[in-house]
Amino acid sequence: MTLTHRLALAGMFAAAAAFAQTGTPSTGSAETGKSAAKSDVKMSPSAVLSMIHQVNQDEIKLGKSAQAKAQSDKVKDYAKDMVDDHTALDKKLTDFVQKEGNGKLTLSSSQIPASKLKEMKHSSAATVHTLSSATGAAFDREYVSAMLKGHDAVLSDLDAALPSLESKAKLHDFVSDARDKVKDHRDHARDLLKDLEGTTATGGSGMQGSGATTGARDTAPQSVGGGAPGATTGTRATGTTSTTPPDPGTTTAPSTTGSGGR
Repeated sequence: MTLTHRLALAGMFAAAAAFAQTGTPSTGSAETGKSAAKSDVKMSPSAVLSMIHQVNQDEIKLGKSAQAKAQSDKVKDYAKDMVDDHTALDKKLTDFVQKEGNGKLTLSSSQIPASKLKEMKHSSAATVHTLSSATGAAFDREYVSAMLKGHDAVLSDLDAALPSLESKAKLHDFVSDARDKVKDHRDHARDLLKDLEGTTATGGSGMQGSGATTGARDTAPQSVGGGAPGATTGTRATGTTSTTPPDPGTTTAPSTTGSGGR
């Protein structure tokens, strides 16, 4: 009986180990499935080129809008680059199709798989809607953030498409060059967004002034909007312009700026 029990227990442990081994990779396979789902949309050469063409058109429109509406000169410059670079890329694209397409390559949104086209249209519409109501520094951040996300998505699509184009050297080289330009735009947007966020943070604290930092410490998170710094500055100015000796009822304002009051 003892041997039988031992054999039964051994079998149970073996089964449990086997289940654990088959169960563990399930998470990995799920992740692989998600990744595969993103690249499951196979695109023909015409579809890839048509996608690039559509991206060019969208970036040119958004870039022109941002040039007129952006507050930061750096954002205006970036928007100009988007217009210039995507205009140049689109010309190269149409020239390539005419010279190398041999009548087999076409530029049309109908060439893009329906699911991918729907995704692109939804993303573009959402961006336009967000930017239409944004102004000033908020517009700058929203535009550059959209450029970061948009170019990153296109970069993933081109990386997924390139392997299928390896047998077509000229087409592969063209798409690869376009991919590198998209990556440059993505990287530039990422750096610019960090710069914008850093400027906002610095500007918020700087507006309070060194003399008011102690008293405004509790309201610092509101400094980005500009409301708290103005109120703090006004309070400080009122406190400093008074020439009469402070009595017990007027000691509140000086105590916020004096280190001894803390």
